[in-house]
Amino acid sequence: MIMDGKNFLFLFRELITMKYLVCYDICNHRRLARVAKMLERYGIRVQYSFFNVDTNDQMLDALIKSLLNLIDEKEDKIYVYPICDECRKKVIIDGTGALLSLDSYIIL
Repeated sequence: MIMDGKNFLFLFRELITMKYLVCYDICNHRRLARVAKMLERYGIRVQYSFFNVDTNDQMLDALIKSLLNLIDEKEDKIYVYPICDECRKKVIIDGTGALLSLDSYIIL
């Protein structure tokens, strides 16, 4: 299969992932549980309402759309913070926690 630059760039972009910190403030317990369950499919819980998510642009868009379908935008909030590799190196963690990433796991 011969690939031109445009197709290669498209396929390469699908492989590129970015790290995000996804947080939420959900008022209703049922919606909160649904949001948490959705985020558990995409990332690793680092605190009660904080998840590390490693994903590409397409999957991030799908995640955000899914989350928006689960929340009440008048009452709830979803925060998505991109974390570049340089910024990730500067993260400070006190206590017993560790900065977890999907890079630390083998998914079978």
